[in-house]
Amino acid sequence: MQPLLIKVNVPQKSSFSVSRFVYKDRFPGIWHFHDQYELTLILESSGSRLVGDNIDRFWEGDLVFIGKNLPHTWRNDELHTFSRSEALVLHFLDDFSGDKFFDIPEMEAIKRILDRSHRGIKINGKTRDEVASLLLQMEHAAGAAKIVLLLSVLNAIAGSDDLTDLASEGFVNSFGDAASERLNNVYEYIMNHFQDDISLEKVASIASMSPTAFSRYFKNRTRKPFSRFLIELKIGYACKLLMKEEMTVASVCYESGFQNLSNFNAQFKAIAGMPPKKYQLMHISK
Repeated sequence: MQPLLIKVNVPQKSSFSVSRFVYKDRFPGIWHFHDQYELTLILESSGSRLVGDNIDRFWEGDLVFIGKNLPHTWRNDELHTFSRSEALVLHFLDDFSGDKFFDIPEMEAIKRILDRSHRGIKINGKTRDEVASLLLQMEHAAGAAKIVLLLSVLNAIAGSDDLTDLASEGFVNSFGDAASERLNNVYEYIMNHFQDDISLEKVASIASMSPTAFSRYFKNRTRKPFSRFLIELKIGYACKLLMKEEMTVASVCYESGFQNLSNFNAQFKAIAGMPPKKYQLMHISK
């Protein structure tokens, strides 16, 4: 199944929307995309955030800017219980203020950040606090004041160095055109099962190809072998667990989808440049 294309409703007499989503326990966790830009502030909840091929942990205060047509979702941990999950979400089209508005010289920096958002951007530090405050004000604003706040949000992001790109260029370049439907199906499967023991034969069958043909196809489209893509995804997830969770290396190993601790240690060191325990100590001590 491909990522779900969702129609985002914009209220009548509005050119963009700011909506508060409240669930009594968990976020729906649907991997989806749409043709609006999205800015999401997590007000309450925790779990794993998926943006393209990036997997990261999220907590209260997580703030992410997502470009149009980039698949994404927030999923709560299965083993945890939640009294509620809540997010404040801004959606807008790139022509909400007119077809050529972002082409004028004064909008150059904002246009660049809109282009950059095709990979998804995590907003950190003081910029996160500033943008979150503006977003909360937008929820209750109306008329021209609401537009001024939106431009202030975009200007704050565009002027910040405290940003982290999320999805890889390989994912973005390979996702979305009609010819890549089979690869989109593979991405959907990987995002739902990366913690399992995924075999080349399984993903090749999802793509309706032989393992050899699929290996060539995947490397040609993403510029990296499938095995490398999968390992990087798992190691990226392991890094987030080691930084944010007080877990043993063994627990992180199996939670990230590795079946063997020694293999996990070797793969982690090859990609991160150090053993997982050293990585954990470096980040927990900060």
